[in-house]
Amino acid sequence: MSHHLDSPLARQDPRLNITDQYVFDADGATVFVMDTRTSLAADQHPDAFHPEARYEFKIHLDGAEREAITYRFAFDATQDGAQAYTVWRLDGPAAQDDAATGTVVATGRTGDALSTDDGGRIWAGTAVEPFYLDLSQLDAVDQTVLHGGDADLTHWVAGVARDTFTGSTVNAIVLAIPVGTGGLTAGRRISAWSTTKLATDAGGWRQAGRTGLPMIWPIFRDADSDLASESNTTHPADDVTNYRQDVIELIASVVRRRGTSDRPDEYAKMLADRIVPDLMAYEVGSAALFGFAGFNGRRLADNAPEIMFSLATNSAIPGGLKAGDVKRSQETFPYVLPAGEK
Repeated sequence: MSHHLDSPLARQDPRLNITDQYVFDADGATVFVMDTRTSLAADQHPDAFHPEARYEFKIHLDGAEREAITYRFAFDATQDGAQAYTVWRLDGPAAQDDAATGTVVATGRTGDALSTDDGGRIWAGTAVEPFYLDLSQLDAVDQTVLHGGDADLTHWVAGVARDTFTGSTVNAIVLAIPVGTGGLTAGRRISAWSTTKLATDAGGWRQAGRTGLPMIWPIFRDADSDLASESNTTHPADDVTNYRQDVIELIASVVRRRGTSDRPDEYAKMLADRIVPDLMAYEVGSAALFGFAGFNGRRLADNAPEIMFSLATNSAIPGGLKAGDVKRSQETFPYVLPAGEK
C-alpha cells in the first residue's frame, strides 16, 4: 500500500485516510490529486467524504518550510446520491491557519466537473484505484527493512505478482491549476502535501492524516504502532527533527545486511535527505516523473513501489506489475477514472 490504512488512526475512519497524492502536468495545468478511503477497508459510512472534516492541498513555494497556499475542500452530508462541497483558497499566513476563511473558488457536487474563475478545474468522487501492488511483497519488504529479516524481495516478477488493488476504488479529489495562475508560474519550484482534518468538540481541528511522497510510512513505520498514528498528526517541517535519524538507521541497516553498498551510512544519509521531509517536489510546467534518478511530481501511472523498494534497499526490486495491466486512469480531465466508467 502507498498509505492505505497505514496506522491505527487511519483505520479508525478510512474516509480520513489519505491513500495517495499525485502532482503532475496535464493540459497546461498543474494537477493535484488526493485519494482517500480505499474500498478495501469495507467500511459502511454513508458519506464518501466525511462531512465534519476538511481535505486540504498544501503548497510550499521556492523551498519554504511552511505552506504559502492551501486549497481547502469541505463536504456536506450525502443528499440525492451526491455530496455538495465548497472549495476555498487561502494564501500567505492564512494558508497555515485553521481559523482563516480564505476565498471561495468553487462550489458543486461530487461527480460533477467544476470550473474556477481563473480557468482551473475541480472534480471529486469515487474513482478506480490507480495504485498497484502485490501486498505480500510489502509484507516481505517490511520484514526486511523494519524487522531485520532477509526475505527474497525479487520473487514478484511478471506472472507471479498479483495486484491486490485490482477492482478496488478510492475517493478522489482532483484540482487542476493553469500554469501561470495563482503563483504557480512555469519553472517555479513547489512542494506539496495533502492533509485531512477533523472538527473537534472544542471547535478546532485535529489533523488525522497527511501524505507527501508515496510509501514512506508503510516502509519506515510499523502500521500497527502509535508512532505511525502520531506521524500523521505532525507537520512536514518537523520531519527532519522527528524522523530523519530513524530513517537513516533503518536504511543503513538493510543496506549493510544485504551488502548493496560498502558505505551504508553514507548511502542512508543521502537517501534520507531525498525523502525527509515528506513533501512532493515539482517544477511547475515541467514533465512530471517519479523515478530512480529523482522525484519531480508523480503521475498516476508511475510505479512508486518499485522505485521506493529499490531505493530503500539500494538494489533492483521488481514489482512484476505495470499501470497498463488494468485501466486505472485516463489522459483527459479528471485524469482519475470515475468508478463505473470504461
